[in-house]
Amino acid sequence: MRLVSRILAFLAVLCAPLLVQAQPVEVTFRYVPQPGDDVVRAFLPGEFNGWGPNAAGRIAVGAPSQMTFDEVLGQWLYTTTLQAGQTYQYKVHFHLNASGSEWVWISDPLNDRVNTDENNNSVVTITDPMAFQLARRENAEGQVVAVSAGVFGTEAIEALTFAVDGVEQDGLPFFDAETGIFHYALPEPSCSPQFRITATDAEGRVAEAEVGVLPPPVEDAPRPAGVEDGVTYVDGDATTAYLSIFAPGACFVHALGDFNGWQLDDEALMKRDATAGPDSVRWWMELGSLTPTQEYAYQYVVDGEERVADFFSEKILDPANDPFIPDATYPNLKAYPAGQTTGFVSVLQTGQSAFPFRDFERPAQHTLVIYELLVRDFLDAHSYQVLTDTLDYLDRLGVNAVELMPVAEFGGNINWGYQPQFYFAPDKYYGPAEALKAFVDEAHARGMAVILDVVYNHVDFPNPLLQLYGGAVDENPFINIPARHPFNVFFDLNHENPYTQYWLDRVNRYWLEEFNVDGFRFDLSKGFTQKNTGNDVGAWSRYDASRVALLTRMADAIWDADPTAYVILEHFGESREERELATHGLAEGRPGMMLWNGQNHAYNEATMGYHTGGKSDFSGVYYGDGGRGFEVPHLVSYMESHDEQWLMFKNLAFGACERSPTGGNACNPTDPANAGTYNVRRLGVALDRMKMAGAFFFLVPGPKMMWQFGELGYGYGDRGEQCLKPGDGSNGDCPSFAPGRTGPKPIRWDYRDDRLRAKLYRTWSTLLHLRREHPVFTDPATAVTMDVRAAVKRIILEHPTMNVYLLGNFGVTESDAVAFDFPSEGVWFEYFTGEERNSAQDDAVVLSPGEFRLYTTERLPPPEPDLITVDAEDGALPAAFRLEANYPNPFNPETTIRFTVPAPGPVRLAVYDVLGREVAVLVDAVLPAGPHAAAFDAAGLPSGPYLYRLTAAGRTQTRAMLRVR
Repeated sequence: MRLVSRILAFLAVLCAPLLVQAQPVEVTFRYVPQPGDDVVRAFLPGEFNGWGPNAAGRIAVGAPSQMTFDEVLGQWLYTTTLQAGQTYQYKVHFHLNASGSEWVWISDPLNDRVNTDENNNSVVTITDPMAFQLARRENAEGQVVAVSAGVFGTEAIEALTFAVDGVEQDGLPFFDAETGIFHYALPEPSCSPQFRITATDAEGRVAEAEVGVLPPPVEDAPRPAGVEDGVTYVDGDATTAYLSIFAPGACFVHALGDFNGWQLDDEALMKRDATAGPDSVRWWMELGSLTPTQEYAYQYVVDGEERVADFFSEKILDPANDPFIPDATYPNLKAYPAGQTTGFVSVLQTGQSAFPFRDFERPAQHTLVIYELLVRDFLDAHSYQVLTDTLDYLDRLGVNAVELMPVAEFGGNINWGYQPQFYFAPDKYYGPAEALKAFVDEAHARGMAVILDVVYNHVDFPNPLLQLYGGAVDENPFINIPARHPFNVFFDLNHENPYTQYWLDRVNRYWLEEFNVDGFRFDLSKGFTQKNTGNDVGAWSRYDASRVALLTRMADAIWDADPTAYVILEHFGESREERELATHGLAEGRPGMMLWNGQNHAYNEATMGYHTGGKSDFSGVYYGDGGRGFEVPHLVSYMESHDEQWLMFKNLAFGACERSPTGGNACNPTDPANAGTYNVRRLGVALDRMKMAGAFFFLVPGPKMMWQFGELGYGYGDRGEQCLKPGDGSNGDCPSFAPGRTGPKPIRWDYRDDRLRAKLYRTWSTLLHLRREHPVFTDPATAVTMDVRAAVKRIILEHPTMNVYLLGNFGVTESDAVAFDFPSEGVWFEYFTGEERNSAQDDAVVLSPGEFRLYTTERLPPPEPDLITVDAEDGALPAAFRLEANYPNPFNPETTIRFTVPAPGPVRLAVYDVLGREVAVLVDAVLPAGPHAAAFDAAGLPSGPYLYRLTAAGRTQTRAMLRVR
């Protein structure tokens, strides 16, 4: 293992200004392998050889840029002639297998000149003479065993001296004039030798270069009992704390901070604890005389060069981004120690009081309704404090869990959160840690769990695991280079490394104990693998026993800390693997893991009105038989998330219409031919279909998740800016001016003031409270029958407490006559209208487009009137004028008459006897377009036939009914 400070030292090349002769110079480039390298062959592509050449990044075996391996030196060599005074760009290219199908490009590890504007290409300026690529070769323990350099010029090198740790020697005996390589094996391994070389040619011209620092003396001592990596506070003593950092490859480490005036001296040297072996070296320091509750900034300096924050930092100061955090969001944020140091610094504070969390009993996993949100795009103030103030809104909606997109310290301020840097520190852009704790506690007070979205697949700079061990070479034991799967971003973490496991277990335990959160959603959990599948998505997705072992190990560690914590995986793996993960631990009384179950496409096809070939079949929303076929309700189903296009965008942009059930330009809502016809692209119709989708989603047993503002019909917006671009860099279905995929999105709390959108919120709220109050909608014992392949969809739920029959027309035209097939005999009650229907009644029903009905075997308290009536204020009109058969019929003495009107306006519904005399007026009012129901009480009227007549929109329809005493 190597620290990047040492790697950078290897890279450092300081070429003295030399008199450049405009002559060609023969230069030998080198790559010096280190223990653990798995390079099959190496290449040196650059401007001087056509960059390989390469095809789509891959260099073929035997290409002109291929290097040769020198067995004596143990180095890869490439010799070419370059022009003195010219500057060239180049890189190193590796093949990791015999065929070369697995390859990687890196900057030259022996040259610190890099062009960051052009793919991090290495840069070299040819001088005459030149001392180039000073290197130190390490053994398996990380000790330096040899030093080397390239020395070149047009004239012979007549004098060469070198110094290791200040001891100067004649270097000519170790210099091969033919190859230009100087190589010296140290008499005994050294921790971090200083290395300098000076060469003089026959013309008296000098080239020199230097790398490294002299290590100070280090004290070896075991850490006191109870001291862990990071900061360890001492119970009962708020004036003392211990610092500890894991850095086995370091030669020496200083701890600098407010506590010692940021002085890089011997007083700041940390002690070394190597009792656990060379691969587990810790450096530690006791801090005394601290002021209780005072914040101290601190940092580690490794090998005198690399300044890093603490792996386990609970608060980070960022000089570039902290100045842009408003005081209203984070009051009294500690100032960065400007002028004292550079880079990220950590903060410690003794004497902190434990937060007084209330007791909380988590909702059972199978009852969860999770509200996923990104603080940045949910609130203009983007603060935990304001988020706490929105909890009443979420409580009224009826969710019982909130999932926060990543809140641990991420890159910059404006970020989705999937660029993790410091895993213990809440990102300050959302406010202080105490405000986050208060949010968790207030959510618990309302019966809502809090779940954190966490990012353990990858890590990014300036995380110390990368700063100390490097992110541009394959020597870092904590990361995989190349990444083990094709979906990786940033640096792929090695989950098999014991220290990675220790570190992440500590992370999970910290959030559970310090913030009282209720569990985690693991982002990209399928990436927790060491099986290298390259760019083969299919191979990556296949069953992977090692990945299962890694995930179950981590889940067990979480449940050891908190036996009921939620563990949710964004996995999307092979069914066998997902089933194994879902049932892990159940036999031992543990809760088992849950998995994301995306149903975005099928539900959106349904809401848009497209059903050919079963494309709107969302039976997968159900975990059990007839759905995904899982034995346990551990699939978190969702119609929308942060990762998929929002339903309303596609409804309004691409929905079908009555004129054109297959969609296309004929459904343009501004086309006069569409006036008065049913069209999903009209706001009122699209929102009504979202109500129907909500019923067919939330009422299916199993945990559910919804995305922020979905309850208000988020998507599309005034210009189409509420659109999620795909991850391939293209615009996808979005207009070019829409925000980038991870960029800030419009925040639309104003939607609450829109009557049509508020009605969707109230409808979903009604459905969610139904779900919470009646076990038929959540109990795993509920028998579920899914018939959702065609436009007319049915879901039947059977439970000892109540049976449910859900029927809806997701088409854009009136349905054929639909016969009821109730699963049990007796009277059924339509929830939204109160209509009664006997299972023995054999008449069929014709459903308007977008119409749905919810029947139960128990009469439930009625909801708010007219929740699901079509609201055509925006000109979106139902296609049908219809008067239905009354129910029950025959009746005594009450019956219900249902009817649909195609436009808002005067409506009259009257009852007549067989002589044509009007005996009752049931409706005489202006009604909105859509379905309605009216009750007729015939008490006091004789038995016999009656007629009822509907008049509306210039049309009249009459039907007969029979009263029997």
